[in-house]
Amino acid sequence: TYRFEVDMNAFDSTADYMPDYDIMRLEISSSGLTRFYSISADICDSVMLKARLESLQKQDHSDRGVALAGWMPEGRVAIYDDYWQNWPEKGTLTVRYNILHTEYEYSEPLPTMNWKLIPDIVKEVCGYPCYGARAHFRGRDYTAWYCLDLPFNAGPWKFSGLPGLIMAVEESSGIFSWEVIGISQKQGDIHIHDENFDNFQLHYENHNDKQTDYRIISRKQAAVIDRRRWADPWGFALDKGIMVLSRVNENSRETVEVTSANREQFALPEVPALELE
Repeated sequence: TYRFEVDMNAFDSTADYMPDYDIMRLEISSSGLTRFYSISADICDSVMLKARLESLQKQDHSDRGVALAGWMPEGRVAIYDDYWQNWPEKGTLTVRYNILHTEYEYSEPLPTMNWKLIPDIVKEVCGYPCYGARAHFRGRDYTAWYCLDLPFNAGPWKFSGLPGLIMAVEESSGIFSWEVIGISQKQGDIHIHDENFDNFQLHYENHNDKQTDYRIISRKQAAVIDRRRWADPWGFALDKGIMVLSRVNENSRETVEVTSANREQFALPEVPALELE
């Protein structure tokens, strides 16, 4: 299995929102199966699993309040979105993401991107010569650089369809970008989410964690949920009956309880959507 570390950014200096910034990993198997996921989220999950196992052995609650992201550089966020190309069958794209103990999943035919090759645009990425191509996809224009020396029909996010691995992509507005910054190989298969294995619960004598909910949705439904992340960020918690306290004054550290009546005042500036259609 080939591994490609990808620097992913979504940032507009003129807008007031927290940018997405993460180091992602693209894994490609010899069968054509690929997985694109967050290295940061993977490490955070490992930190929590280790803390939970130790807490279970001690029969205490020392895993509560563990600083999962304390190791991360300032400004980086762990993006809990996974993308599989050619799974569960060839020609299918499957997307899964987590919001507050709910796993949402949708599948669609692997998108067709009508690339126009621009061979006179050349860029070196991670030491490899790469050639340019342009495409319009779901409301946005992209320039990609692919590598003929790495003959994989794959790329980060939902990108594919070029005669070599897509090593870098820039979106025309300048907000979104992806670029390979490291290459390696590993033994073993690409991880496929197994609900029975991944969702095991560690129970304490007087405490039971809630099981994760799984919901199969459509891509259009996913777009609605994604917008709600910003327009109603605490609504997911309120829907599950979880009490939320939010800081309303940074200087005095004043906090208030978020309720159905006041939840709208805690809306966040929306991060631009990748897919506009």
